[in-house]
Amino acid sequence: ADTAGVDLAVVNVDRDAADAVEAALRGVRLAVLDAPREEDGRRMREQVVPVLDRLAVPWMLSSARGVQVGGGLEPATGEALYAYYRNGSQRNFAGFFAHVRHHLFGETAVAVPAPVVFPDTGIYHPDHPDLVVGDLAAYRQWLGEERARRSPAVGIVVHQAYIGNMGMGHIDELVRMLEARGALPVVFYHPLTAPSGALDIVMDEGRAAVDVLLNFQVMYQGSRREDYARLDVPVLQAMTWREGDAAHWRASAEGVPGGAVPFLLAIPEQAGLSDPLMVAAIEDERAVLIPEQANALVDKAYRIARLRAKANADKRVALMFYNYPLGERNLSASFLNVPRSLARLSEALHGAGYTVPPAEEQALIDSAARLLAPFYREGRLDALLADNLAAALPLADYLAWFDGLPAHVRERVNKHWGPPENDPMLVGAGDTRSFAIPRLQLGNLVIMPQPPRGRIDEPPEKAIYHDTKVPLTHFYLAAYLYARTAFDADALIHFGTHGSQEWTPGKERGLSIHDDPYLVLGDLPVIYPYIVDNIGEATQAKRRGRATIISHQTPSFAPAGLHAQLMPLHDLLHEYELLDVGAVKDRTMGAIVDEAARLTLIEDIGWTAERARADFRPFERELHDWLHTLAQTAQPLGLHTFGEAPRFEHRVGTVMQMLGDRLYASLGLAEPDELFVEDYKALPESAPYRLLAGAFATEPAADEDALLSEGRAYFDALAAAGEHAGLLKALDGRFIDTQYGGDPIRNPESLPTGRNLYGFDPSRIPTEQAWLAGADAFAQLLEAHRAEHGTPLRKAAFSLWSVEAMRHLGVLEAQVFHALGVRPVWDRFGRISDVEVIPREELGRARVDVVVSATGLYRDHFPTVMTLIARAVERVAELDEPDNAVRANALEIERSLIEQGFTAEDARLHALTRIFSSESGAYGTGLDDATLASDTWDDEGKLADLYLERMQYAYGPDPSRWGERVRAPGNREAAGGAAGKGGFNLYAEHLRGTEAAVLARSSNLYGMLTTDDPFQYLGGIGLAVRRLDGRTPGLYISNLRDQGKTRVEGAGRFLAAELRARYFHPQWVEAMQQEGYAGTLAVVDTVNNFWGWTAVAPEIVRDDQWQQFFEVYVEDSLELGMEEWFERHNPTARAQVAERMLEAARKEYWSTDEATLKRLVEIYADAVERLDYQPVSSKVDAYARSLAAGFGLESSTAPAQDAATTPTPTPNAAEAEPQQVTGQVLEQVAPDAAADMPAPWLELLLALLTLGAFFAGTLS
Repeated sequence: ADTAGVDLAVVNVDRDAADAVEAALRGVRLAVLDAPREEDGRRMREQVVPVLDRLAVPWMLSSARGVQVGGGLEPATGEALYAYYRNGSQRNFAGFFAHVRHHLFGETAVAVPAPVVFPDTGIYHPDHPDLVVGDLAAYRQWLGEERARRSPAVGIVVHQAYIGNMGMGHIDELVRMLEARGALPVVFYHPLTAPSGALDIVMDEGRAAVDVLLNFQVMYQGSRREDYARLDVPVLQAMTWREGDAAHWRASAEGVPGGAVPFLLAIPEQAGLSDPLMVAAIEDERAVLIPEQANALVDKAYRIARLRAKANADKRVALMFYNYPLGERNLSASFLNVPRSLARLSEALHGAGYTVPPAEEQALIDSAARLLAPFYREGRLDALLADNLAAALPLADYLAWFDGLPAHVRERVNKHWGPPENDPMLVGAGDTRSFAIPRLQLGNLVIMPQPPRGRIDEPPEKAIYHDTKVPLTHFYLAAYLYARTAFDADALIHFGTHGSQEWTPGKERGLSIHDDPYLVLGDLPVIYPYIVDNIGEATQAKRRGRATIISHQTPSFAPAGLHAQLMPLHDLLHEYELLDVGAVKDRTMGAIVDEAARLTLIEDIGWTAERARADFRPFERELHDWLHTLAQTAQPLGLHTFGEAPRFEHRVGTVMQMLGDRLYASLGLAEPDELFVEDYKALPESAPYRLLAGAFATEPAADEDALLSEGRAYFDALAAAGEHAGLLKALDGRFIDTQYGGDPIRNPESLPTGRNLYGFDPSRIPTEQAWLAGADAFAQLLEAHRAEHGTPLRKAAFSLWSVEAMRHLGVLEAQVFHALGVRPVWDRFGRISDVEVIPREELGRARVDVVVSATGLYRDHFPTVMTLIARAVERVAELDEPDNAVRANALEIERSLIEQGFTAEDARLHALTRIFSSESGAYGTGLDDATLASDTWDDEGKLADLYLERMQYAYGPDPSRWGERVRAPGNREAAGGAAGKGGFNLYAEHLRGTEAAVLARSSNLYGMLTTDDPFQYLGGIGLAVRRLDGRTPGLYISNLRDQGKTRVEGAGRFLAAELRARYFHPQWVEAMQQEGYAGTLAVVDTVNNFWGWTAVAPEIVRDDQWQQFFEVYVEDSLELGMEEWFERHNPTARAQVAERMLEAARKEYWSTDEATLKRLVEIYADAVERLDYQPVSSKVDAYARSLAAGFGLESSTAPAQDAATTPTPTPNAAEAEPQQVTGQVLEQVAPDAAADMPAPWLELLLALLTLGAFFAGTLS
């Protein structure tokens, strides 16, 4: 406009006041109304056109549908101007103003060029005279033969509007970068609403003409997935930070604005885009590349092209596995048999032409144990190097890389860990010093343990209780550097759910290449086999791990049925129903109560024997229903082996439950309620099973029933054929099609696996269906609380998880809204635009105050939902209703904060805050590590303070202050800042008075003991409230496993059901035994998580449950050969179980008998002496020694002289007085019994005492 000599004023109708708009329009000679969306056009016509008509100003309204004119502007002139305006670009805007001057201003001497009309789909280059050509052939012709043959060819898809608005500066710069490196950039655009085939412009004879695609389009729908799949090249998501410039983005904790998550992340992921990278920011209203991010994007594009071009025999692949659960011989992943899967993967790679020899499962187990040893014991690195089980990465090479990092990155690492030269994983001396990188090399495949997050010389007290955002160690960085450079990997496989890399500190989303998660990866393509039933954490691996997900199946499922211990009781219940009133019926009643008490089922359902006898009929019905619930529970069977089909009978059982009630109804069963309430071994004889097994064993009939055909499709999908195929496809640098996840019973669409998981659009949470289900669930919660306490619920806490929200689509969030008495407002696309208050009269009850505990993952994935909840609280707190607990609590906290010196503004803000989470860029409560490191705490108060400290970051009504740790004026707080220790903690202030806490469980696979998260978050709330109020709130599970039903259950009852239907059930144990080594670790993990619940919520854990763990896994009460199984596959796992049980007894969480303790000590002592077992806890070791002496045992229970320094003993731990188990009488021994111990005992005891003294010295 300036060049053309035209005065141009820009008016923003949404921003500027109406009188200012009118003043700006007065006297203008032409008004152009820009309405890119239909809604914009409607507002323009309603608000602006009447003003223009009144002022007699000529106007044109430009929209996607065409042009509309008024105010005396000729239609022909409007059409001519529209051609310039809609196509845009510098040339067209010059033509636009020339046309205005010539035809409207009467300056006839001004030459008017014809408009450049761009095709609907075109290829762009900044040097082309017309900027755009219509197809690939024309582009190649313009480039010339030499330039057109350049490789790699990198497609870049943009909006046409970027060209029209002269917003291609950052794309032009990217083109220059690619051309400077010898690549062929192919920049193109297509309409967002184009039908299928929009990407044909970059295809040549049905094949992709590009090696990789960089997407710069903002996506509003995921319907382009089929086009991407046909193109069959990876599509990388390139994002622009529109909140400010590059410096503003670098300083941002969120990385991607919360409101942009649906369009920049969620919807593109549905379409199959991966590796979201923020590559540009806005400076002077123009997008400008962020240099380091743009270079990273180009580097990744080159890496992918290299994968596509390289022969399989030459590809080098690095694979990392995880050391989980804690222990020096442990490698596992969520419901995945890792060593068996690795063996099968080596076979698949070998079969696909990779230079990788097939490996055997046991050899991998043995090698992995040696690879892990240096993380637990000193002095193991030289032997690994000598045996070619470690590689040497010269310290000089590491320093050359590390010294090239930005100063703030180096300073952060060195401040915490010291200089690289101090790392304990270094070997050698002088100029020959090197990092020893444990690894097993199988040809062109290198298998590595993912490095630990800490160091062998790090005190656990500091790691657990004081550090939240710990930078990566030098060794962690060095191990990944080795994979990228010394080994020269073409791709990295993170194997199984899940590791630590994607959870390390950095932005929540849209990470910097120098944030810890991206720093280690460099430009390596990352492939991540991930369980299909964990969409939320898979999304984290995509957004913070740069990963392409390859989903794998859950284990198979079967109805649990009953077993030998429960069937007689069920038979008695049926006998009772058939008996006439009289003595026999009375005796049967007594037998039922006695048997239920003996089996402790009576405690499961919250009765006592006395009450059961006094009120037998309701007890009998509830007990009978309980047995039916247990029998009909979907029970997972063992673990999954990646790429391997489950057994035929397991697949049939899974399909049977996927078809469920529809199948059972089709058979017209006489007593459907009794289905599977029998011996679990009789399942193959059941009518539904026989029908499916017979059908699947034969070819389908031409007229096969539709239900059977559906089941056959599920059966075939369960073969897991896509898993190896998907991974190999990713290693070929090809596109991986997408899928939504879940367990197959709840969501059959999660099959087949081998695809790239995507998450749910957060702007749709809760869905309308979830809203309705949430109403029923919340009504049940209200009723459950009233039934237990006799008073209405006034305050509840909700634990919100991303993994759960993506399964149930917002049922728990709907309960939060129902509690507050608000409802979501959905737009016509199903997205929530606002919340509205439900009037008190319509609500029909008092509003319930809420406190929301959001996991760090939820904070990252669902900021839009958090915004809605914060807005709802703010509005409800304004309602002056006599029974409004939200308002009452807000006013009370506000007054308290003002009294403590807060300003009125801050006091109001903090009083209205109801959402709390961990620090931005950090994850977890700390309770997972702290509960297992039981040496570090003597009472639960320390655990409660840790939870409150970690989860106190506030997310209230003002998003600009999200993630704030609220400090009292003058920063008055004790060390740690947790309530109960003298410090101020806003989360604690809001948790006080909480009467109920709720967690959703919607997966048929994940329960209370399958991970540490349930006890961390739900148990953590209960622990904290007990610390604050002296009583535990009711802990509830919103059970959403059945798609058509919601049930609210007490956490104790839900846990009891899981124990009965899984861990104490012979079918579950037998299936886990078939997994060999991996099955033993599943048992260890289960016991560890049961211990976690014991530590944080002892009120829902019972002595008899601990005893049954002992009976089943130590004493073999199910007669399944447990001792032989552990001994054959992993005897140290049995020692880990015994040690954890001893800890439960030592801390007096479990009261058991002398015989039980003696047996546990025998197992523990044997493992230490015979297996060189390294105890986790020095205090348990001291306790075990004390018990051994009391029992007159002579076996050594002291750790070997090279005992691990991780986990580190607490100061003077070896001298701690052992706790005695309440109620036990131990055998007396002579005072000099210890002196009669054999010499090895004394030598090893001296070693332990020396080690304890050493760490006492270093910790003081």
